[in-house]
Amino acid sequence: MKVILEDINFQQGTFSLSVNYSFLPGTYLITGPIGSGKSTLSLILSGHLRPDSGKVDKTGITSEAISLQFPEYHITGATVLEEIRSWGVDPDMIESAILPETLFMRDPLHLSRGELKRLSLACIFAKEPDLLILDEPFSSLDTEMKQWLCTMIESRRSGVTIIFTHEREILPKSGFHLSMRNGSLYPADAVHGIPEGAGEKSSDFEEKPPVFGDGRLRLLSVILLSLGAFLSIGGAILALLWWFVACWRRWEIPDWHLIFVLGMLILLPALVTEYFTGGGLSYGIRMGVILFISFWVYTDYRGGEMLDIFVWAGKERKGFDIGLAAEMAMQGIYLAGSDLLQIRRAYSIKGLNIGVKTFIPASISLLLMHIRRSDETARLLALRGFNGGGTYAPFFPGRKRDSLLTLIAIIPLFYSLLSF
Repeated sequence: MKVILEDINFQQGTFSLSVNYSFLPGTYLITGPIGSGKSTLSLILSGHLRPDSGKVDKTGITSEAISLQFPEYHITGATVLEEIRSWGVDPDMIESAILPETLFMRDPLHLSRGELKRLSLACIFAKEPDLLILDEPFSSLDTEMKQWLCTMIESRRSGVTIIFTHEREILPKSGFHLSMRNGSLYPADAVHGIPEGAGEKSSDFEEKPPVFGDGRLRLLSVILLSLGAFLSIGGAILALLWWFVACWRRWEIPDWHLIFVLGMLILLPALVTEYFTGGGLSYGIRMGVILFISFWVYTDYRGGEMLDIFVWAGKERKGFDIGLAAEMAMQGIYLAGSDLLQIRRAYSIKGLNIGVKTFIPASISLLLMHIRRSDETARLLALRGFNGGGTYAPFFPGRKRDSLLTLIAIIPLFYSLLSF
């Protein structure tokens, strides 16, 4: 029984991971600073993230399980009892001291994060997998539950157990202690001699710069292009041509699942309108181009731009408040995409996909996570004494290219107005 990582390489943005290692039966404790690659490696080991090159060879492994860092991603059942069964576990196998039966009829999404953590860990240990991967299993647990977790880990007499953690005080006995640094795996006693940043792999990755440096001109261009596309098919074609030229070699498209869902919301009304009254084809083309432009804005946006724009456009106090709200809304959109990816991974751990039966619990999980996150942000602002307004100096890195692209963006609207 073993897990071999052969020349594993993975790159995301400017981060690069490169690992060669063989995991034999036993307990492996892997520590390291935030951003060193622990969660990425855990997903590669579990098969829920594909490396760019290399392979993961699992020999003699007949069953495996992974616990994600945030337990709320795992929830698929309407009750705790259903959630236990969704793991393929008999509720009688769950220790009552860890998860009392009085919780079985509760809504799992109404449990605290600590209770959710206990729920997912109890289910995973009940499965007794050959390969057990735990990503930050000690987070959200009190001292008593941490001791229980250590006992459960130490009681595994066979199989491969790999623990990724920041915990320093309460840890299980492990045969192997490793550390991650800059996307590489080292023996823990050797990492002290490796300075932060040393050993980083050179990378040919270069982040694509945004099409617009000035967020104000991007917003104005989007308004001009959208109006031109909405008013006529000719304007829509010219707007699409503008995007093709302006974004040459810098095209970025969001998740195809999102494109499909939003595209169907445009295509179906267009087909129905075309069939019954005519004109649906024109509507579909024009709205499709506007949707495409919105995708471009989504990928070209850079953090902080909404705050810059509103502080510049409004009075300092109100502009700051509106800009901060808009910035938080944009952040929420980005986080929704990240949360959805994590939920899909968590569902696949149970052998499920987001479909007709799981769409509602996935949507509720996503909504509640955002409500909790918004509540935590509001509490943080209140604790810091925020009661409206702020001092902020907006910055707009202007370029001649931005002004030129904005002037050209007038052409689709001008053409549409002439066509009337």
